[in-house]
Amino acid sequence: MRPHNRLGLESSPYLRQHADNPVHWWSWCDEAFAEAAVRKLPVFLSIGYSTCHWCHVMAHESFEDEATATYLNEHFVSIKLDREERPDVDQIYMQAVTALTGQGGWPLTVFLDAERRPFHGGTYFPPERKYGRPSFRDVLQAITRFWREQPADIAEQSRRLMQVFEREEAGLVESAGAVDWGECSRAILDRHQRTFDAVHGGFGAAPKFPRPAGLQSLLHHAERHPEATEAMPMVRTTLGHMVAGGIHDQLGGGFMRYSTDEHWLVPHFEKMLYDNAQLLEVLLDLLRREDDVELRAAATALLTYVRRDLLLDGGAFAAAEDADSEGHEGRFYVFRAQELDELLGSESSLAKSAFGVTESGNFEGTNILHRPVTVEALARSAGVAPEALRLRLDAARNALLTARAKRVRPLRDDKVIAAWNGLMLAAMARAGLVLDAPEWTLMARRAADFVTAHMRASDGSLLRIHCAGSARFRASLDDRAAMGLAHLALFTAAGAVEDLERAIALAEECLRFHASPESAALHFAADEPDLIARQKDSYDGALPSGNSLAALLFARLGAVLPDTDWRARALSLAGAFGTWLARAPDAMPLLVLAAVEASEPPRTLTVHGDPAHPKVRRILVNAHQSTTAGTIIIPVRDGVAHAALRALGVPLSEEIQPGGSAELCENFTCRRFESF
Repeated sequence: MRPHNRLGLESSPYLRQHADNPVHWWSWCDEAFAEAAVRKLPVFLSIGYSTCHWCHVMAHESFEDEATATYLNEHFVSIKLDREERPDVDQIYMQAVTALTGQGGWPLTVFLDAERRPFHGGTYFPPERKYGRPSFRDVLQAITRFWREQPADIAEQSRRLMQVFEREEAGLVESAGAVDWGECSRAILDRHQRTFDAVHGGFGAAPKFPRPAGLQSLLHHAERHPEATEAMPMVRTTLGHMVAGGIHDQLGGGFMRYSTDEHWLVPHFEKMLYDNAQLLEVLLDLLRREDDVELRAAATALLTYVRRDLLLDGGAFAAAEDADSEGHEGRFYVFRAQELDELLGSESSLAKSAFGVTESGNFEGTNILHRPVTVEALARSAGVAPEALRLRLDAARNALLTARAKRVRPLRDDKVIAAWNGLMLAAMARAGLVLDAPEWTLMARRAADFVTAHMRASDGSLLRIHCAGSARFRASLDDRAAMGLAHLALFTAAGAVEDLERAIALAEECLRFHASPESAALHFAADEPDLIARQKDSYDGALPSGNSLAALLFARLGAVLPDTDWRARALSLAGAFGTWLARAPDAMPLLVLAAVEASEPPRTLTVHGDPAHPKVRRILVNAHQSTTAGTIIIPVRDGVAHAALRALGVPLSEEIQPGGSAELCENFTCRRFESF
């Protein structure tokens, strides 16, 4: 660690990456702003994360440069922030920069005064003027002059940016009102239709993001409205092209962050836990409607990737893997044609055809593996049965994966993030039943136990981050809601009453730490003293919003506990965004999905008996594979669980039902469940 650079004392992998920079970095702390006040200097705030490609580029170009660092050290107090540790801080300054420039992203570059108020910002700046962007040194010098010569203009700019947050809050207060949630769901379908790429799947032009929240919304709309025949083809086409594309790791499983082209061929090679969690949910939802060998294989490969490459000691999951290795993006994943010849011998020609490998390549002279033809089409051309061909391709895939494992791996960010783990655990708990593979539910159980045991504050409330042996940072709304949904999913999979109790406790934490006196919408952050504003997140983007996750948790708890206020809370929360949804319903598809569930009569399936018993497990597997969207499964393990669930408010009859029986209740009418 350099003298005057304090980041070597941090646990964040991202901050430690900058510990040897010549920049005199501070972490986000009161002392840094006190230093700025004493020295009468502006604050340079740089926000990123450990697996961010352009963050690495700017670090190498500017923060490792002695001349640039010397200028920063003389004219600024410099703060480096890991956005994954403090998403509440990142969210505020991202909104300010987006309001100022019309765009955002990482690395996020923000200039503040000593009161934490922003007055200028941007994203990546190159060392020399290019890409239509000024050089970073030019920006720094301009800010220095601006700070010295125009203090009144800086104060006015800060005032205007602070008004952005005030207008957002005022608009939300005014938006409360009745919403037709069915019509809102239909509007989301219409918006997706307008931008759908019927040839390659996905929505809009390149770069293409997976947008799993939108896909989930379309699937659930299709289940409720069979007449909406447009929805399912959009999901099938998109997932089919993604699974066949370079965005899908054809050897190791899992999906990259996004595609730089419209074909899903050339990805940005980061792998994020949250992307894979949400895409697993979509795969499972589609498999619940129609069994498909390729989608089932993709779901299993994704889970295998998470277990092999992201599983940490103790059972929780790492946050992400970098795009770069050995200083080059994607190097770990690509192959030259000659490598397949050397590794596969007589099977090389078949593998090249299957994975789209050519001598010239498709990425900087190398090949991103993808699936340009279906197994069935390749089998026909080779004159073999599809199943026999799959076995040969599996052998080739394993040989290439073994060879790839000997390469220098991309950096793995070993932070355990509560929200991201919650998303994965909820999907993984379901996967154990939808895929009829109990090891996945057991893995979700172990990870949830880690978070419960090691990521709680002294008052018992959830913490956000576990890294380098300790937990830090108060949880955000998405942490509490996602982990609540994870425990609820574990309860519906295995019937442990403790999971339902934990889900209820986390829902109550959402209200205790994030409630707002002026609106039913919830603040993203707890009441942190170092924030200049408390926002109510309102966009289901790469990550679902905390409000959407909380509404979904409330709606589903309300189905399990129908005599409580949880469903009403879900509808009130969603209704607070009514005016915003009228303008852009597709901005919060999960919120609308939650409101639709909360507005319907509850639909539950109660399964009696030990989930480990073969007959009971078969009922649970059948239920998770075949019941319609919005159905909540309530396993009742035994008499002790029966009494505990009744005490919590689950509407069970006084008599304990025989093991191996199941009852489906919808529209307040119950009947024996016969799908086993």
